[in-house]
Amino acid sequence: MLIVFQVCFFVGIGLIVISFLLGNLFDAIGIDGFDLDIDFFGNTVFIPSSPVLLELFFMVFGGIGWILIDVSLSLAVFLIIPIATAVGLFVSILVYQLVLKPLKKAQNTSAPSAQDLVGLRATVTETICSGGFGEIGYVVNGNSFTSPAQATNGGEIKTGKDVAICWIEDHVFYVSSLDDIGTQTNKVSV
Repeated sequence: MLIVFQVCFFVGIGLIVISFLLGNLFDAIGIDGFDLDIDFFGNTVFIPSSPVLLELFFMVFGGIGWILIDVSLSLAVFLIIPIATAVGLFVSILVYQLVLKPLKKAQNTSAPSAQDLVGLRATVTETICSGGFGEIGYVVNGNSFTSPAQATNGGEIKTGKDVAICWIEDHVFYVSSLDDIGTQTNKVSV
């Protein structure tokens, strides 16, 4: 049984290292975990699962089992397996609740939608050339962003000028100078 715990421990560590080194591989192929809702006697039980949690469970399960076998020779295997499983589940749930869940929530709320940006006041950070592109900077929810921009009238807008975002198309922000609009509010109606 010691071999099983050692294999679980080292496989868990190996997968964690591989996940760390190839961090965005799961995101690139669209595997960021899945959540299961199971109907258990009329109550819905939520079971979060992801590659990170599975790797963590195997590492903790193997490590705790290995430690219990080495430390307590008198403890029977039929007691070691449930203890190692319980500790592995506890640590995985703890990491999910305290780390992964808040990070996922923060990730989903930090980026503004295109509709939130239309009418927003921005500042030209790189001159928008006549008929060409430049760059604007803007602040949403305390976060600063920059984006490529083009003037709606095709004219030039110098660095430092305040502009309003009129629309966004193919990740290019079409802006109009506030001097042309004649207002100095944070959210401009266009």
